[in-house]
Amino acid sequence: MQTVQKFVFVAVLAIFFAVSFQDCQNKKSSDEEETLKSLGYLLGGSTPLKELSAADCTDPAPTFATLGASGISGTCSNCHNPGNANAGFDVTSYTAVLNRVVAGNPQSSLLFQKINTGSMRVFNNNDINKAVFCWIQKGANP
Repeated sequence: MQTVQKFVFVAVLAIFFAVSFQDCQNKKSSDEEETLKSLGYLLGGSTPLKELSAADCTDPAPTFATLGASGISGTCSNCHNPGNANAGFDVTSYTAVLNRVVAGNPQSSLLFQKINTGSMRVFNNNDINKAVFCWIQKGANP
């Protein structure tokens, strides 16, 4: 039985690295949606990160400009940038991101849903999750 567990572990690791290191340029996010979602389930990423509420947002209201400090610049914008229109949308553009949020309501915002429980959950962490949640909760300001 231990040999089967090792094989499954190695297989999951191989899939993870194959998806993580692939070039995202010129790939549509919808093409990768199911693969990423499946990978997220395999790695336990289908469950939400730390449960958040408005009470978690005690710091001054974040702005779109300060979201980059949470890791969005180095994580999400690797694929979601102006040079890759196929990635779904540009996270470096306030207007494009604002079209995917409901200011004051993170749970109803497509952006938060994708990073908290959706296909982008596998690339997320609690810092990014909290920054986006609080930014939306406090009005999604520029």
